[in-house]
Amino acid sequence: MKINIRKINNKKTSNTQADRGLLLSGMKIKKIITIFIKKRKLATLILFFSLIIPLYAIFAETMQSGSYKIISDTVNIGGQSSSSSNYGLQDTLGEIGTGNSNSANYYLHAGFWQMQESYIAITSPSDLALSAIGGISGESSEGTLVWQVTTDNSAGYSMNIKVTTTPALTSATDSFEDYVPAGADPDYDFSIISTISAFGFSPEGVDTSTRFKDNGSACNTGTGETQAKCWDGLSTSSQTIFQRTTSNHQTGSTATVRFRAASGADHIQISGSYSAPIIVTAITL
Repeated sequence: MKINIRKINNKKTSNTQADRGLLLSGMKIKKIITIFIKKRKLATLILFFSLIIPLYAIFAETMQSGSYKIISDTVNIGGQSSSSSNYGLQDTLGEIGTGNSNSANYYLHAGFWQMQESYIAITSPSDLALSAIGGISGESSEGTLVWQVTTDNSAGYSMNIKVTTTPALTSATDSFEDYVPAGADPDYDFSIISTISAFGFSPEGVDTSTRFKDNGSACNTGTGETQAKCWDGLSTSSQTIFQRTTSNHQTGSTATVRFRAASGADHIQISGSYSAPIIVTAITL
């Protein structure tokens, strides 16, 4: 996230007043997407990214009824899963041309058992540019980044967020404080004292984690998901912001994170270029 603060010259004011005029502009939030998936999931994930449009057409042919869906099938003469105390065996009889193969751009899992791996995919949004705010007039600016997370894992997924620096939003000479809630739970409303500046976030979406759900007046309670409510500060430690315990294949889930930078009425933000690298991680459960 890049922030440029420039001075504003006003001919109707004294030099001292002109020097105090600050404009915070060009704010960009750079995001770094990292995806951690369970063992043996990488090939499937790369395939999904490479073939995101064709795969939807293929998955549309999945056999299903009102209650059940057959994700993968094969024509053969037998097979089963078996195990001992030390080993597990998954076999089929009669399949032809099975195995894993790949090229520079694609991965192929051919065969019934090769297909029995869940995948997870996450989109990569563009950087976020926030509107300008006054450096000495007690203003704030906010915007959102949106991800689409899709998995066929029956146990669902979780999505975490963290930053690489503390505070998160910094320049060469100054910074915005990481937002600190009044208590253990996120603040229902974003609120800071007049003598500081702060940078915080609020997740929004159907899979929003319990910590950021609300009952209309408080967070980490109830089942509501009110827009632009339940604010917290970013940290170098991962925080779970979205989670579900079922598959969301084929449509996926929209995961929105709202960011806000605010400067108090009695606070002067030093001019400079500010940035905040955001790291988002989606994993299957």
